[in-house]
Amino acid sequence: MSVFKEKFMQLRGMLVYVCVTKPVNCLDKDRGTEWKAGVVLTDEDQADEFEKACTAIGAKPSLKKVKTTEFESIYKCAPPEEAERNVWVVTLRKNTKLGSTGKEVPELYRPRVMQREGNMLVDITNDPEKIVGNGSLGVLSVDLFERNDGKANIYLKNVLVEDLKAYKKSESSGADYVPGAEFDIPVQSEAEEPKEKPAEKSAAKEKSAKTTKSPF
Repeated sequence: MSVFKEKFMQLRGMLVYVCVTKPVNCLDKDRGTEWKAGVVLTDEDQADEFEKACTAIGAKPSLKKVKTTEFESIYKCAPPEEAERNVWVVTLRKNTKLGSTGKEVPELYRPRVMQREGNMLVDITNDPEKIVGNGSLGVLSVDLFERNDGKANIYLKNVLVEDLKAYKKSESSGADYVPGAEFDIPVQSEAEEPKEKPAEKSAAKEKSAKTTKSPF
């Protein structure tokens, strides 16, 4: 346990797939939803030591080896500058439910995304202008849960963003689609009220004149 506590309670590197603002479905859908975040390790020795430290405490790490030449096609950002032939992506997760109880994780213990401003840490988890995009740099902290059998589980604790690459939604190619526009006739918007036809308009005025009593 000591090696893990000494070296791997925090993991620094490029951040990918930070899903903390809104939980996502677990790989096993029966497990519900989870918060998760990934960090890219570029040192093979560090990746190997992390895996061994996890095995020593009985934890099952999510550690994915990725060829540097394939990194950008997978994560939609350039690989870390120091990357060599391969990189290793560590993904930390935390379920939104407490074990087998089925109860929601209390607000206080849910993962947060933090950013340093001056000498203070600011919570940017729900800031729509600061959604953490792939290629950001930062640190993942580990929540180490030690079991009675001497083993442990590892979970995502929090995310510290040191260099933010804010995620921006790309404009969808279908965003400007208007049904019926292909007929080259102006299409009435749902928000617009239909214009009254001249005949209907004059009939409405005539009816109004007949039913309205004169004050004299």
